[in-house]
Amino acid sequence: MKKPKLISEKIIYEGPSVKVYLAKVEFENGNIVEWDHAHGSDVVVMLPLDSDNNVYLVREWRIAWRDFVLQIPAGGVDATDEEGKLKQVHNELREEISMDAKNIEHLTTTMLAARTKARISIYLARDLYPSEKDPDPDEFLEVVKMPFDEALEMFLSGKVSTTTYTLLAFMLVKQKLDL
Repeated sequence: MKKPKLISEKIIYEGPSVKVYLAKVEFENGNIVEWDHAHGSDVVVMLPLDSDNNVYLVREWRIAWRDFVLQIPAGGVDATDEEGKLKQVHNELREEISMDAKNIEHLTTTMLAARTKARISIYLARDLYPSEKDPDPDEFLEVVKMPFDEALEMFLSGKVSTTTYTLLAFMLVKQKLDL
């Protein structure tokens, strides 16, 4: 299979956290198509797990769904190096659940979606301890502490909707720790 040829590309929308592009692409058979795609912010997400196998989730109202979403703590990150990402993981833990972690382990980094250029780095945060930091001015959230197994079952059953990265983090931690 031959790589398609990019004919043209222009930004059709630019917001605070995303740029949307319209591209014209020619395939090896001569067909020309227009595709839109987005470039967003990279994100760090973390599954905080205490010594009793409780997880700390955040419930936050999200504009896209016009509803509250229950998920693991997450936040945008500008850093591309691991040190910068870890610094942001500590920051998000403090802002969102008023805790920090002595043990943070990188589990994986994945693409947000095939047509959205943004990466999600997923971490496991353990050995938690209290450490408060004021939340961002636009963050109004509730911390929900519950047993790992109960949260996983709740998400997998569809009783409570969550994000893809939350499900992926739960599955990776379940496999890693044999929970």
